[in-house]
Amino acid sequence: MSAAANVKELVKQKGWTPLADTIVSREGVAIDTSGDRWVLPVVYRYSTLNFSRVKSVYLKWSIKKCIIDQVKRVSSHSGCVYWSDISAAVVAREREFKLDEVTSPSEFEEKLITLFETIISVARLKHRLWALYRPIQWYLWCAENYPELGFSLVYAQELEGMVIPGNPKGEAVREEDPGRGPLHRSLEQPLLIKALKEDKSSVYSHLQQKVAVALSIAFGRNPANLTYLKQKDLSNIAMASSEPCYVLKMPRIKKRQLDPRDDMLDEYLEPAFAVHLLNLIEASKSFSLSVNTGEKILEIEKPLFIKNAKNSAAVATKQWKSAFNMASKEISGLLQAFVKRHNIISPLTGELMHVTPRRLRYTLATGLVAEGISKRELARILDHTDTQHVQVYFEMAGNIVEHLDKASAKTFSKYINFFKGKVINDNLEAINGDRDDKHLIFVDEANPREQSDIGVCGETKVCHLDPPYSCYLCPKFQPYRYADHEHVLECLLEGRQERIKKYESARLGVQLDEVIAAVAQVADICAKEIAHG
Repeated sequence: MSAAANVKELVKQKGWTPLADTIVSREGVAIDTSGDRWVLPVVYRYSTLNFSRVKSVYLKWSIKKCIIDQVKRVSSHSGCVYWSDISAAVVAREREFKLDEVTSPSEFEEKLITLFETIISVARLKHRLWALYRPIQWYLWCAENYPELGFSLVYAQELEGMVIPGNPKGEAVREEDPGRGPLHRSLEQPLLIKALKEDKSSVYSHLQQKVAVALSIAFGRNPANLTYLKQKDLSNIAMASSEPCYVLKMPRIKKRQLDPRDDMLDEYLEPAFAVHLLNLIEASKSFSLSVNTGEKILEIEKPLFIKNAKNSAAVATKQWKSAFNMASKEISGLLQAFVKRHNIISPLTGELMHVTPRRLRYTLATGLVAEGISKRELARILDHTDTQHVQVYFEMAGNIVEHLDKASAKTFSKYINFFKGKVINDNLEAINGDRDDKHLIFVDEANPREQSDIGVCGETKVCHLDPPYSCYLCPKFQPYRYADHEHVLECLLEGRQERIKKYESARLGVQLDEVIAAVAQVADICAKEIAHG
């Protein structure tokens, strides 16, 4: 008897529910399951399941049944990730372990156990046992419901006794990985913010890029949250005031509701970021979004991020209101396209900066910890239901500020460009050069008798900065070309660690890094100009 005929006979004998041509997901969406290509109603990620890859009849049938159970009982997203994990761990090794259409149930049982023993051994060596959680749960579920297909109850008991560690959350944060961890707050993040401020492009795709960057910096949300945003979610709640107060209703994901828009959080959005959303909304006013449902032409409410080519998963599953929603990977693509368009080079790697929504989430979290936020408030901002998920950021609080020396400060200054003033030869070239109260003096804290003139303040009004350090960040500062800015830089670097230890403030370290980079830039500019006469 063939494997297909055997399964059909078992379904009849055991009273199992056969595979249906259509199922209804927990979200209430009808899904065509008649063939080997299923499209699950998950619009923010790739959600097409191609079962034609599975050669073993027993393997294919059991995986389909498990995924149907997940889709109907848990969520369509759960069905997607179950397929992804089982496919990577088990289906990808079918040929290696000779699991095919002619394998008998007894052979299937033996070969599948051998396969599992192998992948568990490899996962242990790579410290990735957590990645097998869903494949193991699939085996346990099949052994409980369909042991006759070749799922051993004895081996299932062994698997059930295993301790599967959780996904090691926050490893990239702990390791401060320059490619996966948080962006350096004073050496990398300012480059991104600077490019955002200076970008005047009105090209529609560029406007989308700017909004993706602005929202990722501001909220650090999963890109799936952003895919569900509608244009109507942004509002100015202070219309009667001259000072706007923008609020963005943020959809929530992974909270067990049937639709992320069933539960929205009101988030304050800074006007500097809100302007990018307003520009994007204005640019799409002429757009008319509609779909032909086969019964009528349906007008679609505009999402914030409009996908012109339509969302194939939404159309296939008739989720018309999401027909023009982008997928998560497309939001990530907007960030990468922005970095590439501006050619933003990381001072840490010397390569194009690797920017992802997850890295900006890490950056937001570590920055807030450096500023003294509480665990409860950070969990709220990151939309976690409890504080255990934010613990890693507090564990790393003491390591957020990195060591800087003179050479690295000068290297970083080439990329960051914090100095915006004008280098001058003498007071005759300076605005306010004739005013003694505008002349700036640097005093060495270690040796107060050592004082030197470093430049002139070009502000004609009352200046509220704290000289002389903050002056290097001011566009009105006019440093002398022949002043000893190298000495200022050396003093700053020598006192940096002492200040951080004394005040126990990582935030102070970040603020000092900005000044150090600006002073290093001035010293470098002056040295080059003097060398060239």
